[in-house]
Amino acid sequence: MSSRMSGLFFLVALALVALPLVASCAPAEEAPLAKPAEIWIRASCAMTGIYAGSLLPAAEAMKEAIDIVNSERGGIDGATWKVEVLDDGGEVEKAVANYEKVKAKEPRSPMMILISTSACAEALRERFNEDGIICFLPSGSDKALYPAGNSFCIVISHSDGFGFFIDWLVETQPQPIKLAFLSWDSSFGKAVLSPECLQYAKDKGVEIVATELFAITEMDLTTHLTKIKEAGANWVFTNTLGFGTSVVLKNANNMGLLESGDIRFAGGHFSMDYDVNNTLGPIGEGFVGPHSVVTWDEVENPYVAERVASFEAAGRPVLQKAQPYLVFKGWFDYIADVFEGAIADGGWENLDADALRNQLVQTKDLELPFTILNYSADKPETNWARMVEFKGGKVLPITDWRKAPDLRPAQYK
Repeated sequence: MSSRMSGLFFLVALALVALPLVASCAPAEEAPLAKPAEIWIRASCAMTGIYAGSLLPAAEAMKEAIDIVNSERGGIDGATWKVEVLDDGGEVEKAVANYEKVKAKEPRSPMMILISTSACAEALRERFNEDGIICFLPSGSDKALYPAGNSFCIVISHSDGFGFFIDWLVETQPQPIKLAFLSWDSSFGKAVLSPECLQYAKDKGVEIVATELFAITEMDLTTHLTKIKEAGANWVFTNTLGFGTSVVLKNANNMGLLESGDIRFAGGHFSMDYDVNNTLGPIGEGFVGPHSVVTWDEVENPYVAERVASFEAAGRPVLQKAQPYLVFKGWFDYIADVFEGAIADGGWENLDADALRNQLVQTKDLELPFTILNYSADKPETNWARMVEFKGGKVLPITDWRKAPDLRPAQYK
Protein backbone atom coordinates (compact mmCIF):
# COMPACT_ATOMS: atom_id res chain seq x y z
CA MET A 1 0.00 0.00 0.00
CA SER A 2 1.03 3.60 -0.48
CA SER A 3 2.01 6.21 2.06
CA ARG A 4 -1.76 6.76 2.41
CA MET A 5 -1.73 3.25 3.83
CA SER A 6 -4.54 0.85 3.13
CA GLY A 7 -5.68 -2.10 4.96
CA LEU A 8 -5.37 -3.61 8.26
CA PHE A 9 -2.08 -2.70 10.01
CA PHE A 10 -0.89 -4.34 13.16
CA LEU A 11 2.36 -4.08 15.09
CA VAL A 12 2.38 -7.00 17.46
CA ALA A 13 5.26 -6.66 19.88
CA LEU A 14 5.76 -9.37 22.41
CA ALA A 15 7.62 -7.89 25.35
CA LEU A 16 8.52 -10.26 28.13
CA VAL A 17 8.10 -9.07 31.70
CA ALA A 18 10.31 -11.34 33.75
CA LEU A 19 9.43 -12.55 37.20
CA PRO A 20 11.78 -11.40 39.96
CA LEU A 21 14.61 -13.88 40.35
CA VAL A 22 15.09 -15.65 43.61
CA ALA A 23 18.06 -14.19 45.47
CA SER A 24 21.24 -16.05 44.62
CA CYS A 25 24.91 -15.70 45.28
CA ALA A 26 25.67 -16.49 41.64
CA PRO A 27 26.61 -13.52 39.42
CA ALA A 28 23.57 -11.91 37.74
CA GLU A 29 24.91 -12.59 34.27
CA GLU A 30 24.99 -16.32 34.99
CA ALA A 31 21.39 -16.50 36.26
CA PRO A 32 19.03 -18.18 33.77
CA LEU A 33 16.19 -16.09 32.33
CA ALA A 34 13.05 -16.78 34.33
CA LYS A 35 9.78 -17.61 32.63
CA PRO A 36 7.90 -14.31 32.30
CA ALA A 37 4.64 -13.69 34.07
CA GLU A 38 3.22 -11.87 31.05
CA ILE A 39 3.73 -11.51 27.32
CA TRP A 40 2.49 -8.19 25.98
CA ILE A 41 1.01 -7.99 22.50
CA ARG A 42 1.00 -4.37 21.40
CA ALA A 43 -0.80 -3.38 18.20
CA SER A 44 -0.90 -0.31 16.00
CA CYS A 45 -4.21 -0.17 14.14
CA ALA A 46 -6.17 2.31 12.02
CA MET A 47 -8.93 2.80 14.58
CA THR A 48 -9.58 6.31 13.28
CA GLY A 49 -9.34 7.78 9.79
CA ILE A 50 -10.34 6.45 6.39
CA TYR A 51 -9.85 2.77 7.21
CA ALA A 52 -11.58 2.74 10.59
CA GLY A 53 -14.89 1.48 9.20
CA SER A 54 -13.27 -1.71 7.96
CA LEU A 55 -10.52 -2.09 10.53
CA LEU A 56 -11.85 -0.95 13.89
CA PRO A 57 -13.28 -4.44 14.56
CA ALA A 58 -9.77 -5.88 14.23
CA ALA A 59 -8.65 -4.41 17.57
CA GLU A 60 -11.47 -6.13 19.44
CA ALA A 61 -10.98 -9.30 17.42
CA MET A 62 -7.36 -9.50 18.53
CA LYS A 63 -8.26 -8.96 22.18
CA GLU A 64 -10.89 -11.67 21.93
CA ALA A 65 -8.45 -14.12 20.31
CA ILE A 66 -5.83 -13.54 23.00
CA ASP A 67 -8.44 -14.03 25.75
CA ILE A 68 -9.42 -17.36 24.19
CA VAL A 69 -5.80 -18.56 24.01
CA ASN A 70 -5.31 -17.56 27.65
CA SER A 71 -8.45 -19.38 28.80
CA GLU A 72 -8.02 -22.50 26.66
CA ARG A 73 -4.28 -23.12 26.98
CA GLY A 74 -3.03 -20.85 29.72
CA GLY A 75 -1.23 -18.41 27.44
CA ILE A 76 2.22 -19.37 26.17
CA ASP A 77 3.90 -22.05 28.27
CA GLY A 78 2.09 -20.64 31.29
CA ALA A 79 2.86 -16.97 30.58
CA THR A 80 -0.30 -14.84 30.24
CA TRP A 81 -0.86 -12.89 27.04
CA LYS A 82 -1.91 -9.25 27.43
CA VAL A 83 -2.74 -6.82 24.66
CA GLU A 84 -2.44 -3.07 24.11
CA VAL A 85 -3.64 -1.42 20.89
CA LEU A 86 -2.08 1.80 19.57
CA ASP A 87 -3.98 3.92 17.04
CA ASP A 88 -2.12 5.11 13.97
CA GLY A 89 -5.10 6.64 12.13
CA GLY A 90 -4.02 4.86 8.94
CA GLU A 91 -0.93 7.07 8.59
CA VAL A 92 2.49 5.56 7.86
CA GLU A 93 4.32 8.17 9.91
CA LYS A 94 2.28 7.38 13.01
CA ALA A 95 2.64 3.64 12.39
CA VAL A 96 6.41 3.96 12.19
CA ALA A 97 6.38 6.05 15.37
CA ASN A 98 4.38 3.28 17.06
CA TYR A 99 6.99 0.80 15.88
CA GLU A 100 9.73 2.87 17.50
CA LYS A 101 7.78 3.05 20.76
CA VAL A 102 7.20 -0.68 20.79
CA LYS A 103 10.78 -1.50 19.81
CA ALA A 104 12.14 0.63 22.65
CA LYS A 105 10.28 -1.29 25.35
CA GLU A 106 12.42 -3.51 27.54
CA PRO A 107 13.21 -6.31 27.41
CA ARG A 108 13.13 -6.13 23.60
CA SER A 109 13.35 -9.79 22.69
CA PRO A 110 11.45 -11.70 21.51
CA MET A 111 9.41 -9.31 19.43
CA MET A 112 6.90 -10.17 16.72
CA ILE A 113 5.08 -7.76 14.44
CA LEU A 114 1.99 -8.22 12.32
CA ILE A 115 1.52 -5.58 9.63
CA SER A 116 -0.63 -5.42 6.50
CA THR A 117 0.63 -2.13 5.10
CA SER A 118 2.84 -2.88 2.13
CA ALA A 119 4.52 0.54 1.98
CA CYS A 120 5.45 0.49 5.67
CA ALA A 121 6.54 -3.14 5.54
CA GLU A 122 8.70 -2.37 2.53
CA ALA A 123 10.32 0.58 4.31
CA LEU A 124 10.95 -1.37 7.51
CA ARG A 125 11.88 -4.76 6.07
CA GLU A 126 15.61 -4.35 6.72
CA ARG A 127 14.90 -2.90 10.16
CA PHE A 128 13.04 -6.07 11.09
CA ASN A 129 16.14 -8.06 10.21
CA GLU A 130 18.52 -5.69 11.99
CA ASP A 131 16.37 -5.38 15.11
CA GLY A 132 15.71 -9.10 15.42
CA ILE A 133 11.96 -8.85 14.91
CA ILE A 134 9.64 -11.28 13.15
CA CYS A 135 7.18 -9.42 10.92
CA PHE A 136 3.87 -10.88 9.79
CA LEU A 137 1.82 -9.39 6.96
CA PRO A 138 -1.74 -10.59 6.32
CA SER A 139 -0.65 -10.41 2.67
CA GLY A 140 2.50 -8.92 1.25
CA SER A 141 4.14 -7.27 -1.71
CA ASP A 142 7.36 -8.65 -3.15
CA LYS A 143 9.35 -5.69 -1.82
CA ALA A 144 8.03 -6.33 1.68
CA LEU A 145 9.04 -10.01 1.61
CA TYR A 146 12.26 -10.28 -0.40
CA PRO A 147 15.06 -10.97 -0.07
CA ALA A 148 13.70 -13.41 2.48
CA GLY A 149 14.42 -12.57 6.09
CA ASN A 150 12.16 -11.96 9.07
CA SER A 151 8.98 -11.03 7.15
CA PHE A 152 6.24 -13.63 6.60
CA CYS A 153 2.72 -13.69 5.09
CA ILE A 154 -0.38 -15.03 6.83
CA VAL A 155 -2.34 -15.44 3.58
CA ILE A 156 -1.19 -15.76 0.01
CA SER A 157 0.88 -12.84 -1.29
CA HIS A 158 -0.62 -10.40 -3.78
CA SER A 159 1.47 -11.68 -6.68
CA ASP A 160 0.96 -15.40 -6.04
CA GLY A 161 -2.76 -14.76 -5.49
CA PHE A 162 -2.95 -13.06 -8.89
CA GLY A 163 -1.22 -16.06 -10.48
CA PHE A 164 -3.76 -18.34 -8.78
CA PHE A 165 -6.56 -16.28 -10.33
CA ILE A 166 -4.95 -16.44 -13.78
CA ASP A 167 -4.73 -20.24 -13.58
CA TRP A 168 -8.43 -20.48 -12.73
CA LEU A 169 -9.32 -17.98 -15.42
CA VAL A 170 -7.64 -19.83 -18.28
CA GLU A 171 -8.82 -23.25 -17.05
CA THR A 172 -12.50 -22.36 -16.68
CA GLN A 173 -13.47 -19.27 -18.70
CA PRO A 174 -14.20 -18.76 -22.42
CA GLN A 175 -11.38 -17.53 -24.62
CA PRO A 176 -10.10 -15.03 -25.56
CA ILE A 177 -9.51 -13.39 -22.21
CA LYS A 178 -8.91 -9.63 -22.26
CA LEU A 179 -8.02 -8.46 -18.77
CA ALA A 180 -7.92 -4.93 -17.36
CA PHE A 181 -6.52 -3.77 -14.00
CA LEU A 182 -8.50 -1.28 -11.92
CA SER A 183 -6.63 -0.88 -8.62
CA TRP A 184 -5.66 1.62 -5.99
CA ASP A 185 -2.70 3.81 -6.85
CA SER A 186 -0.68 2.47 -3.92
CA SER A 187 1.99 -0.11 -3.18
CA PHE A 188 -0.81 -2.50 -2.25
CA GLY A 189 -2.90 -1.81 -5.34
CA LYS A 190 0.09 -2.00 -7.70
CA ALA A 191 1.57 -5.17 -6.16
CA VAL A 192 -0.13 -7.26 -8.87
CA LEU A 193 1.58 -5.24 -11.61
CA SER A 194 5.01 -6.78 -11.05
CA PRO A 195 6.93 -8.00 -14.12
CA GLU A 196 6.41 -11.58 -12.96
CA CYS A 197 2.63 -11.14 -12.77
CA LEU A 198 2.37 -9.48 -16.16
CA GLN A 199 4.61 -12.08 -17.82
CA TYR A 200 2.69 -14.95 -16.22
CA ALA A 201 -0.60 -13.64 -17.61
CA LYS A 202 0.98 -13.26 -21.06
CA ASP A 203 2.45 -16.77 -20.97
CA LYS A 204 -1.00 -18.14 -20.13
CA GLY A 205 -2.54 -16.42 -23.13
CA VAL A 206 -4.25 -13.60 -21.20
CA GLU A 207 -4.08 -10.21 -22.92
CA ILE A 208 -3.72 -7.17 -20.66
CA VAL A 209 -5.70 -4.45 -22.45
CA ALA A 210 -5.78 -1.63 -19.86
CA THR A 211 -4.27 -0.55 -16.53
CA GLU A 212 -6.22 2.07 -14.58
CA LEU A 213 -5.24 3.29 -11.11
CA PHE A 214 -7.38 5.36 -8.77
CA ALA A 215 -6.85 7.14 -5.44
CA ILE A 216 -8.15 5.45 -2.30
CA THR A 217 -10.51 8.38 -1.72
CA GLU A 218 -11.73 8.50 -5.33
CA MET A 219 -15.42 7.69 -5.70
CA ASP A 220 -16.15 8.40 -9.39
CA LEU A 221 -14.49 5.81 -11.64
CA THR A 222 -16.53 6.60 -14.75
CA THR A 223 -13.51 7.70 -16.79
CA HIS A 224 -11.46 4.66 -15.74
CA LEU A 225 -14.24 2.21 -16.56
CA THR A 226 -15.00 3.92 -19.86
CA LYS A 227 -11.38 3.42 -20.94
CA ILE A 228 -11.52 -0.20 -19.83
CA LYS A 229 -14.72 -0.80 -21.79
CA GLU A 230 -13.33 0.87 -24.89
CA ALA A 231 -10.19 -1.31 -24.62
CA GLY A 232 -12.41 -4.39 -25.04
CA ALA A 233 -11.86 -5.93 -21.60
CA ASN A 234 -14.06 -8.84 -20.60
CA TRP A 235 -12.49 -9.21 -17.14
CA VAL A 236 -11.40 -6.59 -14.58
CA PHE A 237 -9.09 -7.36 -11.65
CA THR A 238 -8.91 -5.01 -8.65
CA ASN A 239 -6.43 -5.21 -5.75
CA THR A 240 -8.15 -3.26 -2.98
CA LEU A 241 -9.84 -3.77 0.36
CA GLY A 242 -13.55 -4.49 0.52
CA PHE A 243 -14.62 -0.86 0.48
CA GLY A 244 -12.52 -0.31 -2.65
CA THR A 245 -14.31 -3.21 -4.30
CA SER A 246 -17.61 -1.55 -3.36
CA VAL A 247 -16.55 1.61 -5.22
CA VAL A 248 -15.57 -0.41 -8.30
CA LEU A 249 -18.80 -2.41 -8.45
CA LYS A 250 -21.12 0.52 -7.68
CA ASN A 251 -19.58 2.50 -10.53
CA ALA A 252 -19.78 -0.50 -12.87
CA ASN A 253 -23.42 -0.98 -11.93
CA ASN A 254 -24.25 2.69 -12.51
CA MET A 255 -22.74 2.38 -15.99
CA GLY A 256 -24.77 -0.75 -16.78
CA LEU A 257 -21.68 -2.93 -17.09
CA LEU A 258 -22.93 -5.53 -14.60
CA GLU A 259 -26.36 -5.88 -16.17
CA SER A 260 -24.91 -6.42 -19.64
CA GLY A 261 -22.60 -9.17 -18.40
CA ASP A 262 -19.99 -8.19 -20.97
CA ILE A 263 -17.39 -7.60 -18.25
CA ARG A 264 -16.86 -9.72 -15.14
CA PHE A 265 -15.03 -8.54 -12.03
CA ALA A 266 -12.49 -10.19 -9.74
CA GLY A 267 -10.11 -9.11 -7.00
CA GLY A 268 -7.32 -10.11 -4.66
CA HIS A 269 -7.71 -11.75 -1.26
CA PHE A 270 -8.77 -8.64 0.66
CA SER A 271 -11.05 -7.46 -2.13
CA MET A 272 -13.18 -10.43 -1.12
CA ASP A 273 -14.07 -9.46 2.44
CA TYR A 274 -17.53 -10.18 3.80
CA ASP A 275 -18.60 -6.53 4.01
CA VAL A 276 -18.68 -6.22 0.21
CA ASN A 277 -21.47 -8.75 -0.19
CA ASN A 278 -23.44 -7.36 2.75
CA THR A 279 -23.35 -3.76 1.56
CA LEU A 280 -23.80 -4.38 -2.17
CA GLY A 281 -26.36 -7.14 -2.29
CA PRO A 282 -27.22 -8.28 -5.84
CA ILE A 283 -24.57 -6.19 -7.60
CA GLY A 284 -21.88 -8.20 -5.81
CA GLU A 285 -23.12 -11.38 -7.50
CA GLY A 286 -20.44 -13.23 -9.45
CA PHE A 287 -17.44 -11.34 -8.04
CA VAL A 288 -14.61 -13.87 -7.63
CA GLY A 289 -11.09 -14.04 -6.32
CA PRO A 290 -8.36 -16.10 -4.64
CA HIS A 291 -8.82 -16.64 -0.91
CA SER A 292 -6.50 -18.26 1.63
CA VAL A 293 -8.84 -18.66 4.60
CA VAL A 294 -12.28 -20.11 5.25
CA THR A 295 -15.29 -17.81 4.88
CA TRP A 296 -18.04 -16.93 7.34
CA ASP A 297 -20.56 -18.85 5.23
CA GLU A 298 -18.85 -22.25 5.47
CA VAL A 299 -20.90 -23.08 8.54
CA GLU A 300 -20.40 -26.83 8.11
CA ASN A 301 -16.79 -26.25 9.16
CA PRO A 302 -16.69 -26.70 12.99
CA TYR A 303 -14.19 -23.86 13.36
CA VAL A 304 -16.42 -21.47 11.40
CA ALA A 305 -19.51 -22.61 13.30
CA GLU A 306 -17.79 -21.87 16.60
CA ARG A 307 -16.67 -18.43 15.44
CA VAL A 308 -20.18 -17.61 14.16
CA ALA A 309 -21.67 -18.65 17.52
CA SER A 310 -19.13 -16.53 19.39
CA PHE A 311 -19.74 -13.55 17.12
CA GLU A 312 -23.49 -13.73 17.51
CA ALA A 313 -23.31 -14.31 21.27
CA ALA A 314 -21.39 -11.05 21.59
CA GLY A 315 -24.23 -9.25 19.79
CA ARG A 316 -21.99 -7.71 17.16
CA PRO A 317 -23.45 -5.99 14.08
CA VAL A 318 -23.27 -8.12 10.95
CA LEU A 319 -21.10 -5.52 9.18
CA GLN A 320 -18.34 -6.20 11.71
CA LYS A 321 -17.95 -9.65 10.17
CA ALA A 322 -14.53 -8.83 8.80
CA GLN A 323 -11.85 -11.49 8.48
CA PRO A 324 -10.03 -10.75 11.80
CA TYR A 325 -12.96 -11.98 13.90
CA LEU A 326 -12.94 -15.19 11.89
CA VAL A 327 -9.21 -15.79 11.55
CA PHE A 328 -7.48 -14.42 14.64
CA LYS A 329 -8.54 -17.15 17.05
CA GLY A 330 -6.90 -19.84 14.93
CA TRP A 331 -3.97 -17.62 13.99
CA PHE A 332 -2.91 -16.78 17.54
CA ASP A 333 -3.34 -20.42 18.52
CA TYR A 334 -0.82 -21.26 15.76
CA ILE A 335 1.55 -18.51 16.97
CA ALA A 336 1.33 -19.94 20.49
CA ASP A 337 2.43 -23.29 19.01
CA VAL A 338 5.38 -21.54 17.33
CA PHE A 339 6.47 -19.97 20.60
CA GLU A 340 6.08 -23.15 22.59
CA GLY A 341 8.01 -25.10 19.95
CA ALA A 342 10.87 -22.62 20.20
CA ILE A 343 10.78 -22.77 24.00
CA ALA A 344 10.79 -26.56 23.96
CA ASP A 345 13.82 -26.60 21.64
CA GLY A 346 15.94 -23.92 23.29
CA GLY A 347 14.32 -22.72 26.48
CA TRP A 348 13.16 -19.24 27.37
CA GLU A 349 16.76 -18.07 27.62
CA ASN A 350 17.26 -18.65 23.87
CA LEU A 351 13.91 -17.32 22.70
CA ASP A 352 14.59 -14.75 19.97
CA ALA A 353 13.75 -14.00 16.33
CA ASP A 354 16.11 -16.72 15.08
CA ALA A 355 14.40 -19.32 17.26
CA LEU A 356 10.95 -18.22 16.11
CA ARG A 357 11.96 -18.12 12.44
CA ASN A 358 13.39 -21.64 12.74
CA GLN A 359 9.98 -22.84 13.93
CA LEU A 360 8.11 -20.99 11.20
CA VAL A 361 10.14 -22.37 8.29
CA GLN A 362 9.36 -25.89 9.52
CA THR A 363 5.68 -25.27 8.75
CA LYS A 364 5.07 -27.51 5.75
CA ASP A 365 1.57 -27.77 4.25
CA LEU A 366 0.09 -27.52 7.74
CA GLU A 367 -3.69 -27.99 7.64
CA LEU A 368 -5.26 -25.70 10.24
CA PRO A 369 -9.01 -25.27 10.85
CA PHE A 370 -9.04 -22.00 8.91
CA THR A 371 -6.25 -22.32 6.31
CA ILE A 372 -3.23 -24.29 5.07
CA LEU A 373 0.19 -22.81 5.85
CA ASN A 374 3.47 -23.48 4.10
CA TYR A 375 6.74 -21.63 4.76
CA SER A 376 10.40 -22.08 3.86
CA ALA A 377 13.58 -20.12 4.48
CA ASP A 378 13.61 -18.75 0.92
CA LYS A 379 9.83 -18.33 0.47
CA PRO A 380 8.24 -16.89 3.62
CA GLU A 381 4.71 -16.85 2.18
CA THR A 382 2.04 -19.51 2.20
CA ASN A 383 0.97 -20.63 -1.27
CA TRP A 384 -2.36 -22.37 -0.61
CA ALA A 385 -5.68 -20.87 -1.71
CA ARG A 386 -9.10 -21.49 -3.22
CA MET A 387 -11.24 -19.41 -5.54
CA VAL A 388 -14.35 -18.02 -3.84
CA GLU A 389 -17.41 -16.26 -5.24
CA PHE A 390 -20.11 -13.90 -4.01
CA LYS A 391 -23.34 -15.72 -4.82
CA GLY A 392 -26.83 -15.69 -3.36
CA GLY A 393 -25.81 -13.54 -0.42
CA LYS A 394 -22.94 -15.83 0.55
CA VAL A 395 -19.20 -16.06 0.01
CA LEU A 396 -18.35 -19.66 -0.80
CA PRO A 397 -15.46 -21.59 -2.42
CA ILE A 398 -15.81 -22.66 -6.03
CA THR A 399 -12.58 -24.73 -6.12
CA ASP A 400 -10.72 -27.06 -3.81
CA TRP A 401 -7.51 -26.03 -2.02
CA ARG A 402 -4.50 -26.00 -4.31
CA LYS A 403 -1.07 -24.38 -4.51
CA ALA A 404 -0.50 -21.15 -6.38
CA PRO A 405 2.25 -20.54 -8.92
CA ASP A 406 5.45 -19.04 -7.54
CA LEU A 407 5.56 -15.44 -8.80
CA ARG A 408 8.16 -14.01 -6.46
CA PRO A 409 10.93 -12.03 -8.20
CA ALA A 410 13.08 -14.33 -10.33
CA GLN A 411 16.32 -13.37 -8.53
CA TYR A 412 14.96 -14.79 -5.25
CA LYS A 413 13.93 -18.21 -6.57
